[in-house]
Amino acid sequence: MPDFEYTLRDAQGSLIKGTLNSADRKQALIDLKRKGLMPIKLVEASGTSAKKPSIITQFSTRIWGGLNKAQTQAQDSSGYVSGSGAKDTAKIGGATTSKGELAGLNLLKRLYELHKSGLPIGDAIRILQNRLSDPGQKALAISIWRDLSEGIPLAKALSRRSTYFPTSACHVIQAGEATGQLAPVLKKVIDYLEQKRAIRKKMLSSMAYPSFVTAVAVLVAILFLTVLLPQIEGMLDRLGGEMTWSARLLIDGSNLLIQFGPFLVMGLIFTLVGLGNWKTKPKGRAFLDKLSLKMPLFGKIIYYSSLYQTGNLVATLLQSGINTTETLQLTEKTIENTALKTQFTKAKEQINEGVSITQAFRVQNFMPDIALDILAVGEDTGNLATSMEEITEGFKEELSRRLNHLTTLVSALALGFAFSLVTLIAIGIVTSVFQVSKTLSI
Repeated sequence: MPDFEYTLRDAQGSLIKGTLNSADRKQALIDLKRKGLMPIKLVEASGTSAKKPSIITQFSTRIWGGLNKAQTQAQDSSGYVSGSGAKDTAKIGGATTSKGELAGLNLLKRLYELHKSGLPIGDAIRILQNRLSDPGQKALAISIWRDLSEGIPLAKALSRRSTYFPTSACHVIQAGEATGQLAPVLKKVIDYLEQKRAIRKKMLSSMAYPSFVTAVAVLVAILFLTVLLPQIEGMLDRLGGEMTWSARLLIDGSNLLIQFGPFLVMGLIFTLVGLGNWKTKPKGRAFLDKLSLKMPLFGKIIYYSSLYQTGNLVATLLQSGINTTETLQLTEKTIENTALKTQFTKAKEQINEGVSITQAFRVQNFMPDIALDILAVGEDTGNLATSMEEITEGFKEELSRRLNHLTTLVSALALGFAFSLVTLIAIGIVTSVFQVSKTLSI
């Protein structure tokens, strides 16, 4: 029987290498799983007789070959030509955040499908780097495989590519690797990233129409002020007439914008740059993060967005078998708002001293009371992970509701501004025409 070399990490994260004698690669995987081991790499030792690829590998290779063949045909039909490997690698550093997150999400989906079928993560990445036809995803898989082949854990390899994978997702994957529950954790991460993209897409789509209407109204105003109104004003000057109040209001308003607009824009730019530099300092960031939670409309959105991410992470880690202490430590690293992070840190310290999670969160005012009531029931019945998942769904619903309210309000304000501007222009045109007619009749 051939020997197989495996690489894995223990519960402490230490890299372990060893050799296992099995009939074939599939049996080697089964033997390792029986021992509670999840290898990140499993290859036949050099010098042993070559064996036929395992059924799982053949099946996965055939599936991905068919999928990528269909994808390649679709790309060829649209005139797309794949670039070279060097160009693909160069694209990794130049990817935008939005496109990068989408590429990372798609890669995680395919990685999850292969790993769920029984393949170790290393083999799954190796197959992806050979089978993917999308240049960006292929280059990303190649770079990740390079790190994995050097013994770097998957979570750390992903964290090195922050354009593609959020920090919070990398922490969850790290926990999944430590507990050997990587497949369900990957599924949770994929679901969370898809929901996050869906919320962002919903906001952008809801703002598209009012933005378009506002832009059209501004263009109409510019056309009226630069072309039509000067002609009417010159005609009235020649005839000895006076400008109407609405036309004068538009002219004076445009003159003020022309005179002071550049200074306002420069002041706004300097203010934003100053706030950005101040936010890099601990005191400045703490003040701005605390202030952001008190902002009308936006404050609650930031609050529930952070609670949704925190609750989802805690539920995922607890369901993966990680104890409460490690779960809180990992979750603490993912909270971006420093004000909420301070509250969470104080609650974590109280929990480590023996205070219940519900009581600690209540004292620090970290979650709403109704969510804490549900959490208390789960903590008393031993179903903390389930209760946390339930209140996370509540945070998601509340976040969606407030986002809908915000987009509705912004849409109404944008449409109201456009309507007021067009109405003022219409009144200015009509009254100016009447004034010209009155002057001619005199």
